[in-house]
Amino acid sequence: MKTLSWGTITVQQFQDIHRLSLTPDIDDFERVERAICILFDMTEQQLGDLPVKEFTALARQCTFALTDQVPGKPVKSFRIGRKKYAITYDPTKLRHRQYVEILTFGDKPIENMHYIMASLVQPVRWGMRRKNEAKDHEAISADMLNAKLVDVYHSCVFFCKLWLSLMERIRASLVFQMMQTGMTQSTAQELLSSSINAMAGFIQPGKWQNLNV
Repeated sequence: MKTLSWGTITVQQFQDIHRLSLTPDIDDFERVERAICILFDMTEQQLGDLPVKEFTALARQCTFALTDQVPGKPVKSFRIGRKKYAITYDPTKLRHRQYVEILTFGDKPIENMHYIMASLVQPVRWGMRRKNEAKDHEAISADMLNAKLVDVYHSCVFFCKLWLSLMERIRASLVFQMMQTGMTQSTAQELLSSSINAMAGFIQPGKWQNLNV
């Protein structure tokens, strides 16, 4: 059985734990069971076959991931297996399509972290950054699910801080641009406000911790 650490937790597992924290009508013991299955990639049957002593040990290992702050700092690039991705932090360097993607997914930053990151990264091949293409978004977002949380979390938070600062300055202009694509003014304003409010909550420390597991 693997030893659990922040370095072993993926974006997908982080999102699953977050969803677990929002799941109503389950008791603390069931939350522990589900957390073990998520963080140790186990099925319910495998969990049920564990000796009590081993179950208790795994439950204790899960504690830090459910109560502590995510460690780390923003990175310039990271790897997922053999693939390397570089991050574009400067919102002013994004194209309109990327703005719309981030606004669309920004209303749920944790659940959509892999989609947001897929709009920010550039594949790196032979030491060269490749263009972020719309046609690659789905495939890259699937890759992001397997990224180490410590590589992605603080990078996403840092970008959101820069993004929010820019949004306050160009809000009116961005609403106008969105209206040029056929979106109504009220819809554009609602989407922008929803994204801004959600991201503002996301960058506050400890929002996902204390899950009572």
